Amino acid sequence: MKLLGGLGIDIKLLIAQLINFGLLLWILTKFLYKPILKKIAEDDAELKKARDQAAELEREKSKTEKQNQTDVAAAKQRAEEIIKEAEEVSEEIKKRSRDEAEKEKQEVIKQIRDRLEKIENEENKK
Repeated sequence: MKLLGGLGIDIKLLIAQLINFGLLLWILTKFLYKPILKKIAEDDAELKKARDQAAELEREKSKTEKQNQTDVAAAKQRAEEIIKEAEEVSEEIKKRSRDEAEKEKQEVIKQIRDRLEKIENEENKK
């Protein structure tokens, strides 16, 4: 003890400072360090959760985009099929119309010939 006193160190003051330092260290650990670590851990957990949600949303977005592309392709193909079918129906209707017009034309020509023959027969009888 005389050795420390010879160096100019007061042992009572050193013990008091060690007690104060220990008390300060305990108070800082209890009320500052642990809550800060707890908050950092909570923030890290929230950040990880947000990253996981963002990744999930990105997967959902990708899946939805693929589904939309598939739906659009299917709709285009169906539209092309409908257009092709409509064109076929249109051609069929045109063909029927031409055939009916040709039949009507032939009937009219036949009726005209019959009338002409009838008129010629009537004139020949006179």
